[in-house]
Amino acid sequence: MHRFSDLFLTSSGRIGRPAFIGGALVVLALWAAFDLLSPLMVRDFTGWIVAATLLYSAACLLSQRLHDRGRSGWWSGLILLAFAMAWPRPQAPIDWVALGLMLVIAIDLALLPGQKTFNRYGAPPNA
Repeated sequence: MHRFSDLFLTSSGRIGRPAFIGGALVVLALWAAFDLLSPLMVRDFTGWIVAATLLYSAACLLSQRLHDRGRSGWWSGLILLAFAMAWPRPQAPIDWVALGLMLVIAIDLALLPGQKTFNRYGAPPNA
């Protein structure tokens, strides 16, 4: 079991698939709830604070999972850019490309196992 601060507030270390999927569902649910349930005036005044907080948490989560797959956490920036282009629904052709990229990335991070041995980012999550 991961602590909240380890999962959403730090980008170092590694996390496995279950922690990543659970954390991603939490971030997506919070983002969708804010978009759908908050009044327009609240979104206008506080949207940038909520967006920055959720993007930081998502970057930390993505970085840890990328580390488990043996990749640099800096890739999370491009992943979040693709997410921003496709959220809440793609409109331009480049948005559809971003959505396709997101599907490939989701399959890679959520379904493929991490490295089973120690890598430059630390020990495997179950060790």
